[in-house]
Amino acid sequence: MGRKRIIFAPAEGGFYGTLGEEPLAARAASLGRAAQAALALGTCASFGGIFAARPNPTGCIGLGELFAREGISTPLVNLPGCPPHPDWFVGTVAAILLSGLEGLEEARLLDEYRRPKLFYGKLIHEHCPRRAYFDEGKFARYLSDEGCLYELGCKGPITHADCPLRLWNGGTNWVIGCGAPCNGCVEPGFPDLVSPFYEKLKEA
Repeated sequence: MGRKRIIFAPAEGGFYGTLGEEPLAARAASLGRAAQAALALGTCASFGGIFAARPNPTGCIGLGELFAREGISTPLVNLPGCPPHPDWFVGTVAAILLSGLEGLEEARLLDEYRRPKLFYGKLIHEHCPRRAYFDEGKFARYLSDEGCLYELGCKGPITHADCPLRLWNGGTNWVIGCGAPCNGCVEPGFPDLVSPFYEKLKEA
């Protein structure tokens, strides 16, 4: 049997990622057309993520871009994160079951990147426990120092997520609590937009 004609355009016809001999993009498009709604779980599914980073030799794209290319109108919610917090997924499913996806859209509960504002509505910088250091102008010179990690490449001022409030590993800790800067993994364009990770943002 010959290969089916593929109308999307990732590199090499999409055969870098397959289920058997079927490109993942073809499977995602087929399932997307038949679905009542789609949840893109993780930054790669939402926006392309690490796999779509320059030079992107495989032509990776996020689900929203795939739907746009294929003319698929299925409602989509993006839940980026590398990895996404389990609460973001469970909470979004619960909200859809209670209100319907139309209810979320009518109430404007999704942001411009189709992320739920409940989880992605505030900047990490707004709730960071080191925010007082930033306001005082006290910046860490090394990762082990007290002080704001902005000068060491923290992307909290441009990253929309509730990590400081939700915490990870069963509410144990999170990246800044461990002394490392936020790398902005929930944002479109990650990792290119926020690279190099350990250098100060040029603009915020």
